[in-house]
Amino acid sequence: MKAFAILFFVLVCFIFLRCSEDSPEIPPAQDPTGILVIKSNPSGAQIYLMGTNTGKTTPDSISNLDPGTYDGFLYLQYYDTAYFTATVFANVTTIIDTSLEDTLPIVEYIFDYQTDVSGDSVRFYFTINQDVTMDSIIVLRPTNLTGTYVTNKYSYSEELFEHKDQVGNLIKYYLPPPQSGLQYYPAIQNRNYYFNLFGHKAYGTKAEFRSYYQVGL
Repeated sequence: MKAFAILFFVLVCFIFLRCSEDSPEIPPAQDPTGILVIKSNPSGAQIYLMGTNTGKTTPDSISNLDPGTYDGFLYLQYYDTAYFTATVFANVTTIIDTSLEDTLPIVEYIFDYQTDVSGDSVRFYFTINQDVTMDSIIVLRPTNLTGTYVTNKYSYSEELFEHKDQVGNLIKYYLPPPQSGLQYYPAIQNRNYYFNLFGHKAYGTKAEFRSYYQVGL
C-alpha cells in the first residue's frame, strides 16, 4: 500500500511537470499606446496637436496616444510657425525635432539730419525697423573743408533701443546723443558723415548686426 502511494505521487508530479513544459509562456502585455516627443531649436515653443494647445512647450512629451497619424504645429513669437506630421505606433516613442526660422527682417536704419537756425551746426537722427540692443555707435565726421576727420564713439553695453513708443510712433534717436554733452556737430558742407552701428536684434535669433551708413550735407 505504501509503495502504491509513492508511485501515485511520482506519477502526479510527472504529469504536472509535463503539462508545465507543454504550456506556452504568456508574453507580457504590450502597451497599446505610443509616446510623442517634440523638440525645437530654440526651445520654448508652444505645442499644438490636432489643432489644440497641449499646454506644453518644447522640449516635452505627450504619452498615451493611440496609434495613428497626428498633425501639429509649434508656435514661438518672432519665429515662423513650424508644422509637422507624426506617425505614432503602439509601445513606441516617436521623436519630432525641428529648427524654427526667425521671422524678423534684417536690422535697417533710416538716417536724416537737421541744422540749427544759423546753418553752421548739424545733428543727425535715425529710426529703426525693430527693437535692438545697441553695443556702440562710431561716428566719423569732418571738422573742416580740407578733409580732416575726427571719430566719436558712444558705448551702450547692450542697451535696448525700442523702435516704437507706446502709441506706435517711430522713435527718433539723435547723434550726438543728448547725454553726451554735445547738441550739434559742426556742419561741413559737401562732406560725408559716416555712422557705424554695432549690436544685436532684441528678439528672435538675436543675431549680431554691423550697419554702416553715410550722410552728405
